[in-house]
Amino acid sequence: MKTIIKISILAILLTVGFYSCKDSFLDTPPQAALSNTLLESSKAGVDATLIAAYKSLGGWIGAGGNAWGAAPSNWVYNLAADDFHKGSESGDGDGWLAVELFQWNPAEGSFDNKWRSCYEGIARANSAIVTAKAFLKANGSETAYVSAVEGEATFLRAWEHFELYKVFKKAPYITETDTDFNKPNDKEMIPLIIADLEKAITLLPASKTSVGRVDKNVATAYLGKVKLYNKDYAGALAAFNTVIASGKYKLSDCIYDNFNLATENNAENLFSIQSSVNDGDAGGANANNHDRLGLPHGDSFSSCCGFKQPTNDLVMAFKVDAAGLPISTVGVPVKRIPAGAADVMDPRVEYTAGRTGVPFLDWGLHKDSWIRGQGYQGWYSPKKTVQLKANPILAGGWTGTQLSALNFPLLRYSDVLLMAAECEVEAGSLEKAREYVNLIRKRAGNCTQGVASLKVPIDASEITWGKYAVSTYGSAWTDKAVARQAVRTERRLELALEGHRVFDLQRWGNYEAHMTEYLGRESKLVTALSVAQPVTAKHYAWPIPSTEIAKSAGKLKQNAGY
Repeated sequence: MKTIIKISILAILLTVGFYSCKDSFLDTPPQAALSNTLLESSKAGVDATLIAAYKSLGGWIGAGGNAWGAAPSNWVYNLAADDFHKGSESGDGDGWLAVELFQWNPAEGSFDNKWRSCYEGIARANSAIVTAKAFLKANGSETAYVSAVEGEATFLRAWEHFELYKVFKKAPYITETDTDFNKPNDKEMIPLIIADLEKAITLLPASKTSVGRVDKNVATAYLGKVKLYNKDYAGALAAFNTVIASGKYKLSDCIYDNFNLATENNAENLFSIQSSVNDGDAGGANANNHDRLGLPHGDSFSSCCGFKQPTNDLVMAFKVDAAGLPISTVGVPVKRIPAGAADVMDPRVEYTAGRTGVPFLDWGLHKDSWIRGQGYQGWYSPKKTVQLKANPILAGGWTGTQLSALNFPLLRYSDVLLMAAECEVEAGSLEKAREYVNLIRKRAGNCTQGVASLKVPIDASEITWGKYAVSTYGSAWTDKAVARQAVRTERRLELALEGHRVFDLQRWGNYEAHMTEYLGRESKLVTALSVAQPVTAKHYAWPIPSTEIAKSAGKLKQNAGY
């Protein structure tokens, strides 16, 4: 069931009863807000404030608008990595092309989308905490219930602040006790995020109370992730080991199970944004709004929009050698890999990038005529956030095929295993890291895209468009640098298009060199990249939105270099 975010726009407006988004953003009461007293008087009121906080995970800002920069997939920011291009055609989305070209402008509206969306989510989480505590004063026997609500809301607050950290690195930390919301961005965020997650873990239940919510394991996994970003490998590994040892999670039989409406809430899914359509909410506000641009165009099943096109380099990264292991793309001239090519591929490519001549889920064969701009930024279409023809389509309007009930995964067990593998490498436990990577590679060989079926064996006779192989690492890992690179490569293949790549490259510290090498090769086929600015140290953080700096009357300080 997907009940956690089925809440109308009006209900959202009525439940954000403590903070809103105008001028200084956090200090103006919303219009038509229910009184705090009414919200605090019942569990229904407390639940409403918490559900409103969950709603913000989808990048929602107030009562509407296409806040593309707030998409939970962070696709706008991942344009500055090597997995996909802006796409579409020349002149469409020039602000996003500037992100891909490292021409980052503090006035870009998408950056402000992210800032405002995260702080709206923080405001809603804080509202839920205040409401729950007020409810407890009149209902002293509801300690367990209120503790769970406070734990969930504290986690959501930490999650939103971590999103701000990943993009901007420096942003004010707002809690339920703050009264002056015009705070400077001069404090380190990571210790505050860790403190919130540790508190949430003490309050949260051991198991989710319903699909889509968080529990101790989810918060513990995120604690590990934050510590990993902070290079506390021992602390991160302790958290990941707790999650792994719980025995609650396992890899699904096929990677596609995580991107199929029928199987998405499986034992691999720790935490996803729950989406729905045709639920009584006008306009599909509970659907996966902010990734709707990543669909084929032209004479395809969708009338829009052709963005988020996988790069030539990404598709080439799925090539394997004679042993079925990944081939590095570094220094290799990029090329298009068409259907029927002799290149042997990791079968996960067909669940990641739409290639002409290969079935595109259940929509028929992908065609060149589906590509907007006809090769302007390549010939591939993104696949992971695309619904099936067989799924319920949003009723009415031209957006029907774009807006679906398909969830967006924020944390999968494969991600946890790969983060744990990173930590094991840094700890010197190379064989444990190999074990985790091999679990994922073994699963990768279970399936690929078929014709009549979405999942067929990789050697199925019906496959005429490609050759596939994927093997585990059979020899012991004895070289730390080699093991580290193997884990990083596996992260790219397994988690492509899921919003991790640019932040991985930045936290690994090799961002400038990696992107410079990539741009030199990819620009040979995608000539729009030939005018990209040099990638420098300033590109480890995006600029603070100029609109927010202006509102702060000098409290917020711009990141270096902008």
